Amino acid sequence: MARQRKQPTKQAGWMLAVMFNSLLILLPVIGANTVRKAYEGVGVAEQPTIDAIMQTKDRIDHAFEELSPNEADRKLPFWQDKVQRALEEKDVDALRGYLISAPSMLGNDLGKQVRARAEAESKGTNEERLIRAALQKMPESVARAIEYEIGLPQAPITPPEPVVTAPVPEEIAGEEIGEVIEAGVRPELDWRFRLLGSYGDLAAMSQRWVGGDWSDSIVFKLTGIGLVQQGISDGLSDGHIRAVSIVKSASRSKRLTPQFTEYLDALTSAAVPQDVLMPAVEAVLGEIATTDVRGARVRDAFAQSIDPAGLKRLEVDLEQIDKIATLTSPAATLTLLSVAEDGTDLRRARMLAEAGGMQAVALVKERGNEALRVADAGVRWDNTIVLEIMSLTAAGLLLFWVALSTFRIYFRKAPPKALPQGI
Repeated sequence: MARQRKQPTKQAGWMLAVMFNSLLILLPVIGANTVRKAYEGVGVAEQPTIDAIMQTKDRIDHAFEELSPNEADRKLPFWQDKVQRALEEKDVDALRGYLISAPSMLGNDLGKQVRARAEAESKGTNEERLIRAALQKMPESVARAIEYEIGLPQAPITPPEPVVTAPVPEEIAGEEIGEVIEAGVRPELDWRFRLLGSYGDLAAMSQRWVGGDWSDSIVFKLTGIGLVQQGISDGLSDGHIRAVSIVKSASRSKRLTPQFTEYLDALTSAAVPQDVLMPAVEAVLGEIATTDVRGARVRDAFAQSIDPAGLKRLEVDLEQIDKIATLTSPAATLTLLSVAEDGTDLRRARMLAEAGGMQAVALVKERGNEALRVADAGVRWDNTIVLEIMSLTAAGLLLFWVALSTFRIYFRKAPPKALPQGI
């Protein structure tokens, strides 16, 4: 009878041991997956909210505070050295970033002085007032050189006169345009970043691409897509073209990381599938025509080969890049793109530009890709995160129940001893 009682106890103990060990393995996996989804980009939305921007702004200020030495007497020389070095390197974007970050980098006393002087100013934008106040902490000669380098206005900016452009003659029926000079219409962007390329360039790149030289595949596909987008007047194509020009500049200057290059290659391949584009381009190149006319026909081959779903995903990232350039500058956008590795990093860069402007450039100069993590401003509580937390809680409760059941099985209270019976 005693042997029959022990057998179920051993089987129950064995099952509880298996469950306990399984839960010990499962809990860290669920926990790690929850943390990864919470803090590796789930909280970085394509369109950041006001709360996320404000939180990122606070984290940017905190990052610059941590960048400075702890000793109060070393903060000013350290900040001046950063500003001086950016001036010597002619890095205007980083120079502006360090000047705007002066209240955070200079500590409590000097930082409060800079803020007070900026609030006392009445001319210019908030950024210009802050820069002028920060320049008071620089030597006079260096301050004047900085004002000249960044073009700091000394008076309120008057809006420029509208530029009247000559009307563009209508295209003659049956005639193909030979060359495209500019991709956008915003005069404040540098022409190097608005240059989309000519049909002749597209024809030459297509010839190399069909021949097996795919080293410039991203530039080739973006050029074709950009030329197709140029003919679309939907109000968004100008922004896409500007973004294409910036990415082409970054790719040709080898400033993109291998991870981001691979990411862009996958995006462009989804927008223009190679198995569809290759036959179309080969058919065009087989026809006898001038270089410019052949390039225009390659553009038409792109238009016929574009996958709408893939193009939509590409356009989302192009809009992010154009927004970064609008908030900062084309050169600053290249700096931010040079440390990005995927689409999440691109959204982080947009968040940094939204919250800190040129501060993002200075922060990337200091911390590289790690600076983008500052934009992880919070967790976006969606159904996935809620389910992960519920699973983690359920697994924890089950582990507690298994441990309690095991304890009760193996550490049962001994039955009371039988008292001797009287005769």
